[in-house]
Amino acid sequence: MASQNMPLSEFELIDRFFKSRFTGNLHSAVSLGIGDDAAVLTGLAGQSVCVCTDVLVSGIHFPAHADPAEIGQRALRVNLSDLAAMGAKPVCFTLGLTLPSADEQWLLKFSSGLFSAAEQFGCSLVGGDTNRGPLSVSITAVGEVPSGRPVTRGGAMPGDLLYVTDCLGGGQVALHYLGFSAAEPIAKKATLAEARNKAVHRDLTREEEAYLLGRFFRPEPRFAFADLTRNLMSSAIDVSDGLHADAGHLATASGVGLRINLDKLPFAQQVLDLTSEEECVTAALFGGDDYELCFTAAITHKDKIEKVASTLELRVTAIGEVQQGSGVSLFNEGVAVSANHGRGFDHFPTVDRQ
Repeated sequence: MASQNMPLSEFELIDRFFKSRFTGNLHSAVSLGIGDDAAVLTGLAGQSVCVCTDVLVSGIHFPAHADPAEIGQRALRVNLSDLAAMGAKPVCFTLGLTLPSADEQWLLKFSSGLFSAAEQFGCSLVGGDTNRGPLSVSITAVGEVPSGRPVTRGGAMPGDLLYVTDCLGGGQVALHYLGFSAAEPIAKKATLAEARNKAVHRDLTREEEAYLLGRFFRPEPRFAFADLTRNLMSSAIDVSDGLHADAGHLATASGVGLRINLDKLPFAQQVLDLTSEEECVTAALFGGDDYELCFTAAITHKDKIEKVASTLELRVTAIGEVQQGSGVSLFNEGVAVSANHGRGFDHFPTVDRQ
């Protein structure tokens, strides 16, 4: 074993913590995996390939002090969520990792979490790169979907219903209530618990803490639901930057307007118990980090969608409608309301000019 006097080389790091650690079976589309200059994929008949990339930076997408195993889980899961939004199934992924130093204990935990998620969702690591630098994780995921049948953002039609899977707001509440922050310089700002007016000030129960940690570090890519409803959905996106922003992407791509009924937004009881009603809505609309599916479907498919959701024991809620026009409009119990927040999460926000 390497010691502090004999630090790991890049190739030793790859062999010890990544190349030798995956114990699952390679997907049938992967004919050559990790260990060569490039992986070799063989497209399956009747399938199209979907490819997506996410970069997670320490202090922005996860707390630097977080459990490395949970960072590994989150890094892969948020990427796979994009594949689920396309109606695709995972095949494999590559990993780009920059590290300040080759910390063996950190790498052991990180790779354990990463490969645990990989085995759960049936995808294998087939290559990547490591470098010295500020801690960041970049994953490119490859999926497959029946040819000509990916779900895109551009198919919503006036008259369709707007849905979300499971519950919203949990990712943002976790960020604040557990003492996390979107970026290290913001860490000293008041937490959501300190800022809200109507919430109960108390410590988290063990169950609440476990729920929030799970929502942030282990979001669930909705593969089973997307696979069974692929032909029912007219458009879809995963909610990563906040419902308002991501629904806006659907509206723009489809050339339609979307109406969101705030009184229909679904929240977990844990989130309702920890925040005011106003903060729940704000977290859902503008917080991000939920990684649930936001999708549209013709009203004639309503019964079929509800049947699939019931079979999977997954909460799926109709929260609005697709309309003629553009953009996203908000209503509360039938009354139009204005957005009380500037925008969803943006890595490069514009600076207000005087």
